[in-house]
Amino acid sequence: MTTYSKNMTDNNRLIKTLESQLDKIGDKKTKIWWERYIKHDTIFRGVGIPQIREELKKWYKKERIDKLPLDEQLDLALSFFGEKYAEDKLAGILFLQNYLYNKFEWKTLLSKFEKLFKENYIYDWNICDWFCVRVLGPMIKENGMSCAKAISKWNSAKNVWQARCSVVAFANLTKEKEFTSLLLESSSVLIKRDERFAKTSVGWILRELSKSNKKLVADFINENKSYFSKESLQNALKYFNQTEKAKFKNNL
Repeated sequence: MTTYSKNMTDNNRLIKTLESQLDKIGDKKTKIWWERYIKHDTIFRGVGIPQIREELKKWYKKERIDKLPLDEQLDLALSFFGEKYAEDKLAGILFLQNYLYNKFEWKTLLSKFEKLFKENYIYDWNICDWFCVRVLGPMIKENGMSCAKAISKWNSAKNVWQARCSVVAFANLTKEKEFTSLLLESSSVLIKRDERFAKTSVGWILRELSKSNKKLVADFINENKSYFSKESLQNALKYFNQTEKAKFKNNL
């Protein structure tokens, strides 16, 4: 057996070990609720994030994952995204967040992450947004502007979920003024797309920006008002008062 084949076999065993434990604690009512809420044909086991995190922690320790070479750990983490259950993909995200995102060059990671979208392993807003907030956002904070610019360039990606990342990755970084121009540039691209989840990503990031700069957000809405959906506009205006909201809605 080649080294590559052995690593693949080991990865499969390790993945199935964690999945088996998640399967044991899955709750049918939780599964049904999440599948109705998320849609996108996403299937769930019915396991909450705190439980996934706890099972991941126990699995990581029991299987001595930290003893594996870092490259093998990364391959293992990314392999979870290829599994069919949402909880398995979330386990991959938590694996990256808790153990790996700051142990590699950001360029190496982005190259690997782009393949996740190419393979269509991320195909709903739940996984996309968790990936953004738990992995991409911390990467930007850790590596600064060069990493931020590279992720922002995803705004032109054909895959809507990869494009969505170009703004949602900054959801917890909107107070960092150095990123504002990147966010406005990406938002101006995404708001013009027809997909619902391109437009809602803009609504989300504008909502966060409005906490510190309502005028900036108002100007953006006025410049792009013909492209907003009702849903994305409502989100963008969440922290505006009723009089301000009425003014924008009446002008659309």
